[in-house]
Order: sequence, then C-alpha cells, then structure tokens
Amino acid sequence: MQKIFSILILLLPINSWSLDVQNIKSKEGFSFWFVEDHSVPIISMSFSFKGGAFFDEKGKEGTSNFVASLLDEGSENFNAKQFQEKMKSLGMKLRFSVNRDSFSGTFQTIEENKKESFNLLRLALTKPTFSNDSIEKIRNQVSASIRINQSDIQRLSSEKFDENFYKDHNFSRSEIGTLESITKIKRDDLMNYLRNFLTKSNLTIGISGDVEKDELTTLIHSTFKDLAKGVNMEFNIPELRSLNKGVLNIKKKTPQTSVVFGHRGLQRNHEDFFAARIANYVLGGGGFQSKLYKKIREEKGLVYSIYSYLIPYINDGVIIGGFSTKNETVAETIDLLKSEWKKAKNIGISESELQNAKSYFIGSFSRNFSSTLSIASLLKTIQVYNLGIEYFTERKKIIENLSLNKVNEVSKRFFEVDDLFIIVVGNAK
Repeated sequence: MQKIFSILILLLPINSWSLDVQNIKSKEGFSFWFVEDHSVPIISMSFSFKGGAFFDEKGKEGTSNFVASLLDEGSENFNAKQFQEKMKSLGMKLRFSVNRDSFSGTFQTIEENKKESFNLLRLALTKPTFSNDSIEKIRNQVSASIRINQSDIQRLSSEKFDENFYKDHNFSRSEIGTLESITKIKRDDLMNYLRNFLTKSNLTIGISGDVEKDELTTLIHSTFKDLAKGVNMEFNIPELRSLNKGVLNIKKKTPQTSVVFGHRGLQRNHEDFFAARIANYVLGGGGFQSKLYKKIREEKGLVYSIYSYLIPYINDGVIIGGFSTKNETVAETIDLLKSEWKKAKNIGISESELQNAKSYFIGSFSRNFSSTLSIASLLKTIQVYNLGIEYFTERKKIIENLSLNKVNEVSKRFFEVDDLFIIVVGNAK
C-alpha cells in the first residue's frame, strides 16, 4: 500500500450538507484533491496541464486544439473506432479541451470498470496513435469550424475582438487556428506537444467519486506515471500590458450588427476579485436583473440580450460583454452602454443591489456540488488559480464581509469607459 499524506478539510454546511476535501500526496510525487463519495457508483476526474493555445508555435496556431481533438482517436492496440467502442462498453466518458492558458480533460467511469477505464485514459495520454487518417479527419473538421466561425457574425465578432483587443499578446491568436496554420501542423508537432506540455510536473488533478483513497492513489500513479517528465519550460504567461481601446468597425452586409466590448479585469486570486464580480453582476452579469439588461433591453427595446462577465487568467484577467442590435441602432446602444459603464464607476451600486448579489453568489455555490464531475472540476479549478484549500471555508466569509463602500471603491477603480475596446461587426449605420 502506498504512503499518502492527507489534509482533511470539513466544509461548513452549504445548504445543509458538508464536504470532506482530501489533499493527497503520494510517495511517487503525484498530488491531487479528492472527495470520496459512495452515493453513486461513479468516479469523476477533472485535470489540466499548464500551457494551452498561448504556447502554440507561431504559424502553427491550433496545435494544442489539434492534440485535444485527437487523443480519443485511437491509441496503442486500438484504432479510432475500437477506442470509441471500448469507452462505450466501459461506461466511460472522456473529453479534452483547450483554452488560452491550459489543456484540460474530464474523465468519468462507473466504479466496476475503473481499472480498465483508467488504463484506457493512460493509453490516450501516453500512447496516442495520431494516425494519418485521424489527423486528416480532424484537420477537415477544424477547417469546417473555422469557415462556420467566419460566416457567423457573432462568432466572427468575438474572434475579431480577441485578434485586435489583445494586440501583440499571444491571446490575440485563434485557439483553433486558421485555415492556413492548420495545414502546417504535422504529426511531429503533435508528438512534441505531448512531450513538452502533457507532463507530470505540469499536471493538476481533482477527483470525486466511489473509490477508496488508497486504491485511487494506485490508479493515479499507474495512469500518469508514463507521462513525460518534460523539459524545463517557463509556463508563466505575461500580463496583458498593452490592450486596445476605442471603437473598431468591420463592415459586413448583415441584417443585424454584432458588438463585443471589454477592458482589463482582475486575476482570479486578486483580493478585489469578488468585489469586482459583485459590481459586474449588478451591471451586466446578473441576466434579467442587470442594469444593462433593464436599460437597453426592457426600457429601450434595442437588444434581445446584453451581458458582461469577468474572465480570469492565472496572471491577469479581462471583462468582456456583447450584444446584437439593428444596424440603425448601433450608435444609440453603444452610447447607452457607455452611460451605464460611467454610472457603475461614478455612482456604484445600492445596498439592496449588494445584498441581492451576495445572496446569489452564496447560494449559487452549491451548484458546484450537484455531481461528482462538478465537484472534481471545482477541486481542480481552485488549485489552478492557487486559491488554497481554505477557499471552501473562507469563500462565504469573504462575500459576506464585503461592504458597500468597498464594492463601490473597487468599482471606481475597475470600470473605466475610456479603456473600453468596442468592436462592431455588421452594416452599422
């Protein structure tokens, strides 16, 4: 039996129940957070590797997404069809995805098939086939997705926003690549990505489900032990030192215009993150309750929906929003957007708005515990953003202790209409 070192954290009751979070470190060097749950015969895991699309080689943008799309397309002893059939027979689900700063996976299996399922995951991560047929299949699929993005005005506006907002930063590049870049991606590029990024030292794991911790530790070791050690790479992504401002119009003959807007935000572990999040909830993140929605949709009838949300990165963050409107009402809608943005800075929110936002964020946290997969994802996320295991007990206190003065002070520093970058895609009048 392997030696493990555990830290047991009791989450104070959230909606009348509790959670034991175990921080497990094996003698082989693997570390993971685990919640043991025998209520259903399912094991769920969420894991990620530092890196993501940011580190795709220049001219070969989309490499990381290519790898994510190929890992369930066959491995040692299994072609693509056989691999898919094997997963299905085991009751196993496996999905990989890429964002700007990470390469992530989710894994689920039923308890009785856990050994075979974890072994299949091992083969996917360490022995992928990357056959020529599968490579060309994925290349065609990605090409089709790129063409769809180019023809869909909302997707196009988001893509053009990123391209221009982040300027010379690698976040400006498409996560799935371009029609030109994906033609240059070869099998050797995919294998190099595996060796450099899907490594032991680069791995973060959260798990929840029907398994004993000693057996789980053995499974984790057997699954990930064959990952590459990796080379000494610097995975710190630089801050967003220079972001675009102002308005950029891109003309397209469309019946409606799509608008995306945003400016700098906050990294997830910033001390003012929750204050900014509450302020944004009132402004544009609260759906029907938000000021942007009430003013621009309900009062003026200019949009079907309008939103804003915070996107945190490891070392930085942004606030992004968007809407679609008639070509002839673009200017009016942008003026109203700017007006509400100024009010968020200069006036802030009321006490009743603060309490409503607090109630939402405190109450909504329980959604993270609705399934073993959502718990596993939360465990991983907290580690990725370096929030500390005490986050489970401190989160509610942090929100409850936020004063109106504090939130409005943060709003005054956070919302800056002159820093907004607004991209307009369509036939705006």
